[in-house]
Amino acid sequence: MLISKASIYGYKNLKQIDLSFNRLVIFIGENNSGKSNLLRAITLPFVNNEIGSVNKNLGWHEINNDLKRNYFDFIEENLDRIKSADLPLEEFQEQIPYVSVKVAFTPEGADEYFVHKWISSINDEILYEIEYHFNVANPAELLQHITQILSDKTATEIKNIQINLLPIEMYQYSINIPSIKEPVAFNDLINFKYNSLSAERDDFSNRNTQLGSQALVKLLHNKLGNEQKVKVEESYGNFFNDLKTVSDLDNVFNWQESTEIDNAKDFFSKITLMPNMPSISSLLNNVKLGIGDEYLHTQGLGYRNLVYLLVMINSLEINQDIALNLLTLEEPEAHLCINNERLLASFINSILNKSNKTQLFISTHSSEFLNKLELKNVTIVKEGAAFSLKAVTEQADLDYLSKKFNLDFLKFLYSRKCILVEGPSEEMLIKAYLNQQYNSLNDIEVLSIHKGFTTMLDIWLKVNHGTTHRIGIIRDFDNQPKAQQRHENYNQYKNVLVTTTTEYTLEPEFVKTEDNYEKLKTYFIEEHGWNEEELKTAEDLSNKWRGAKTDTMLRFCQDIGTDYLKDITLPNHIEKVLKFLQSGVKE
Repeated sequence: MLISKASIYGYKNLKQIDLSFNRLVIFIGENNSGKSNLLRAITLPFVNNEIGSVNKNLGWHEINNDLKRNYFDFIEENLDRIKSADLPLEEFQEQIPYVSVKVAFTPEGADEYFVHKWISSINDEILYEIEYHFNVANPAELLQHITQILSDKTATEIKNIQINLLPIEMYQYSINIPSIKEPVAFNDLINFKYNSLSAERDDFSNRNTQLGSQALVKLLHNKLGNEQKVKVEESYGNFFNDLKTVSDLDNVFNWQESTEIDNAKDFFSKITLMPNMPSISSLLNNVKLGIGDEYLHTQGLGYRNLVYLLVMINSLEINQDIALNLLTLEEPEAHLCINNERLLASFINSILNKSNKTQLFISTHSSEFLNKLELKNVTIVKEGAAFSLKAVTEQADLDYLSKKFNLDFLKFLYSRKCILVEGPSEEMLIKAYLNQQYNSLNDIEVLSIHKGFTTMLDIWLKVNHGTTHRIGIIRDFDNQPKAQQRHENYNQYKNVLVTTTTEYTLEPEFVKTEDNYEKLKTYFIEEHGWNEEELKTAEDLSNKWRGAKTDTMLRFCQDIGTDYLKDITLPNHIEKVLKFLQSGVKE
């Protein structure tokens, strides 16, 4: 069993999203793009595993701002009709913002039993769906309410009373079967549960007196049955009795028993100490975790986070009575070193392969959780929109990305300014040049991928459509005019610039740029010991440089900005891309 599709409408910055899912779903995107909102929205139709967490009513600010803005604009435009009670209820009702999360299931074998009541469609294939709906329960009451409020108001005053014009108290949530609009029975829904591990877990076991995590306290609480809770209470009673015996407190409190005042007992009854049994949660919250012979709170923040995640993920109980257990995990890489990221990623993969009743949704900024062989699991999130790679990219293109062993996928997709180059020489050169620009800040990412720029650009354009991100391609001519034309056709897009050397490769282009030849000649003779007789022409220097080892280019890059290379001029095709990325203007 798994959630195969989800449609989200009106939740926070997610105005309208339709997605397809696998058993593992990885959301990637920039900060504030909507990844956390997606994780939260997906869980709204389901039952939380944590104790007492069943309220699914939302807050006013969790309703999409665009929908609210449209609603208030409608009120302003129809203010006179509202005041005169001439606005039809049906027309008003269409403008009221609401939140909807519709999920579709793909059962496997006998799991169809859990969803057989939720049939939404039987056209090409049977579709099983449920929907979380958060809306105004009585639109007529809301219309009457705003009519009274606006009776003496002008259009300019509406923006100051928005919360009163859309009171959250009039909203209620429901979980229904979309096709028949009937409520989903709780007894059926209880078979679908979720756990959420948010990114805000830095306080875990940070205190030296308490467990430090409500999630872990609830986990321990859930593991205690009635019989175990009775044993805890009995143990507390035994502890208390031992405490009284050891401390001999009877003689302290019951002074009247041993006083010389004859009638003291007539005025004071015997004082006894009674056990004040705290709640189970209070007892559990005062447990301390240890790692080996040391308390966990003495360990580093990253290690505490790793232990916390491993324990919580491992706690997912999968049995034959449950249909699906969802886990949403936000930024699992937080505070982890690279080795522990890999360890956690391996553990997650192991957990998923053990059961077909678990589905995991992860949001991450780390490429360690992106298996390049499974890019179909990746969903791109940007500015409140989202789409899965498998939905917009051909399998052949995904296979192409998988074979780019040295490609940092996240840097490629999300760098605000990115340069793709053909080899390490160009990559080292551009990075060295940028490092010498002490008077300006830059956020340019340089990636070497050798060949295949057109496929990369097709994917990049789909992900970055409508953004202000820019990408530059720096390539060698290689005596291939048709390839040059094919690549430079992408210059039709305002956020792409492809440039090509006029010479065969980078080295001759560099040597023949302005007066670089004399400077480079002097540099290589003085610093590398090259024979002057072999460098009589620019062509001689170009050929020798091209045939040199990579170490020569590395040292050259390290020397940029010093002595002979202080006033060196970058080749025009590189200079154009750098200026474009910094200004957005194509020369």
